[in-house]
Amino acid sequence: MNIHWFSPLDAQSSEIARYSAQLLPSLQEYAGIVAVDDGQGGEMPGWLSGAVATPEPGVAPMPVYHIGNNPLHLPIFERSLAEPGLVVLHDLSLVDLARHLSHQLGQPQLWKEQMCRQYGEEVRSLVNRSEKSLADYNEMVAKYPLFLPFVEGAMGVICHSSYACRQLQGQLPPGTPLLQLNLPSRPPQPVPQRTGPDGSLRFVFCGHVGPNRRLIEFMDAWGQLPEPGRIALELFGNISNTSQLRQYAEHFGVLDYISFRGYVSDEQLDQALQTADFAINLRWPTMGEASASQLRYWAAALPTLVTDVGWYGELPDAAVCKISVATEGADLLALLQDALAFPAKYRQLGQRGWEQLRDAHSARHYAQELAALASRLSDARLAHSLLERELVPVIASMCENESDTRLFRNAIETVVATCTA
Repeated sequence: MNIHWFSPLDAQSSEIARYSAQLLPSLQEYAGIVAVDDGQGGEMPGWLSGAVATPEPGVAPMPVYHIGNNPLHLPIFERSLAEPGLVVLHDLSLVDLARHLSHQLGQPQLWKEQMCRQYGEEVRSLVNRSEKSLADYNEMVAKYPLFLPFVEGAMGVICHSSYACRQLQGQLPPGTPLLQLNLPSRPPQPVPQRTGPDGSLRFVFCGHVGPNRRLIEFMDAWGQLPEPGRIALELFGNISNTSQLRQYAEHFGVLDYISFRGYVSDEQLDQALQTADFAINLRWPTMGEASASQLRYWAAALPTLVTDVGWYGELPDAAVCKISVATEGADLLALLQDALAFPAKYRQLGQRGWEQLRDAHSARHYAQELAALASRLSDARLAHSLLERELVPVIASMCENESDTRLFRNAIETVVATCTA
């Protein structure tokens, strides 16, 4: 069975591209990969560890579409409309993707109509208010994640959390295969040996900075410590609002202890993680994502601050430091105080996170399960095509009128649905 893989390609700008680069070598053990592209014809065959598979004559490869909340995924979504396939849903709330689609089509109200179609007219008032109020936007994303327009035509869907799975089960068309898998990772290297405490802690943050990443709230709690200089913070990634963050950091009295590093090489980032003491991975509201950054923190055995929502709330309590949305400020302050007082306790927590990554996030298992589902969907597609192409014309030739043909067609479609469910 062959697969055509649709994903962003630039691992520097997309964690989903990084996920693809890590997973494809394992996937090649279970399926042929005929192409890897971004939906616009851009290809990166160098991701594949061996020769690209040869397409089977007369058999189209099963398309696997990776959908996330970023405009990079628009061409991939549009490609999925032309040829349905298996969708891997990386974010449950795709409101930003829907807005970009609305703008691209010149229909600025389209995303609002999509929200109301999925949840009913009762959400329209909140949707309208969300454009002017951050609080209303957060409520909308938290309570009404927009995903149905991007998966309702899928032959099957893969998601990465129970939170996403429950939402999808309630709204996917009946009979759509749905598979929950843990986000994959390469086997971690041995746990780094960190030296004993010197009375201070180094925190790291990686990724795109936005209001839902809670850095301002972290700095607020940090600034309340009697000796905030005992903590240092390094920020890596897309930090477009540096001046605003500096203003907040100065207001809370922590600016002197923050380093803005921006994008660095993978080697430099890995080195920074190996020598840090803590990571920040707070998300509110969550977009329903499972975090590749979290897997990277675990690979470095880093204890990590996460918000107790969505996928993060499902993680083992012994593997992360969960912060409640309702008591965020108090929880952050208490944790910082405790981490400074008892750093060894949190190194043990980082060790358990490393074990969680090792035991529950196998790329080989993920690839095997994905390939098995893709194969079942491919077989179902071939069975449907065969019945449609061969059996219906034969029966039609035996019928004297159109109404008889329709009668048999209904029976055939029932058989197809039963055999391929």
